Amino acid sequence: MPTVTVEGNVTLQQAATALRGRLGSRYEVTTRGSGAEQALKVKQSAAATATVQLNQDGNATTFHVHGGGLVISRMVNEFGIAKKVASTIQEAFARPAT
Repeated sequence: MPTVTVEGNVTLQQAATALRGRLGSRYEVTTRGSGAEQALKVKQSAAATATVQLNQDGNATTFHVHGGGLVISRMVNEFGIAKKVASTIQEAFARPAT
C-alpha cells in the first residue's frame, strides 16, 4: 500500500481535482464520505481501481492508496494503478524547495 504525506491540509475536493487534471480522461475519480471517513476512488477500468483515504494531522495530509479488486487483481493493482495514483498525488502537492 503506497502512502504519501504532503505538507498542508489538502481537502478531498482539492485531491480529486488534482487527480482528474493530472491523470486525464482515461481515469474516473469519485469522492465519498466526509469528516474522518474521506476517500477517493480512482477507476481506469473495471479491473483497475484504487481507493485513496485522506488523513489530516496538523499541517500535513497523509494519503493511503490501496489497489482495489479481488485478491489477485488487488495485488496487481497495488503495483499498478495504486502506485501511479500515489506518485501523481506526490507530484501534485509537492512543495518547491526553498
